[in-house]
Amino acid sequence: MILQGVEWKVRKGEHWVILGANGSGKSTLLNVFNAFIAPTEGRLFAFGREYGEDDWNEVKEGIGYVGSEVNRMIEPGESGLDVVVSGARAMINFWGETNPKEQRAARSILRRLGCLALEKRYWRQASQGERQKLLFGRALMAKPKVLFLDEPCAGLDPVARSSYLEFMESNASRPRSPSLVLVTHHVEEITPSFTHALLLSEGRVVASGIKDEVLTSKNLSIAFGSRIRLRRRAHSYGVTVLE
Repeated sequence: MILQGVEWKVRKGEHWVILGANGSGKSTLLNVFNAFIAPTEGRLFAFGREYGEDDWNEVKEGIGYVGSEVNRMIEPGESGLDVVVSGARAMINFWGETNPKEQRAARSILRRLGCLALEKRYWRQASQGERQKLLFGRALMAKPKVLFLDEPCAGLDPVARSSYLEFMESNASRPRSPSLVLVTHHVEEITPSFTHALLLSEGRVVASGIKDEVLTSKNLSIAFGSRIRLRRRAHSYGVTVLE
């Protein structure tokens, strides 16, 4: 997917949701920020550094990522603690010996996330929802300023999805939380702490800005190419497809 004319800025303290249909450019945008693919034109900045002018490997130290690619690459015999520790070394599948400092840091994160019981659980024993929580902890080990969550609820059953959304919301509302960027095509996954939204369609921006101003029936209809009515209930959203 080619991105066209995308102007987007995430400021400290903001939590964003990137919303759009399959093929709208959501994954491409994430891949550019994570340097999985290089932009062919335009300019990309992160933390005051410019892609192509500054060392992007240093920039990436401030960017966390939770996605299906990482999930698939972890060995079945990896323990929960080692999965989290591996984030501090920017590696997948931990090898070597963990040192006491890393162990303490990983346990502190697991405790904060309410996941300390997963410390000794092997990857093959963990449910999909538990794996997503461990990957969240893994990303936090690097102390990122921005954390991208690429469709973290994909493949979760309704109960596991509800549990993960509560987990995500509790962490987003913490004072020292990194800025979260949730990529999804389900408005039901947008929790109250998300402040802003970016709507994409065919590589272009439909709307961008404060969440309640962007999430409208008209904008969603444009983004998904069908008549959609947005429902708001307290701090949650739902949609009805009219045709």
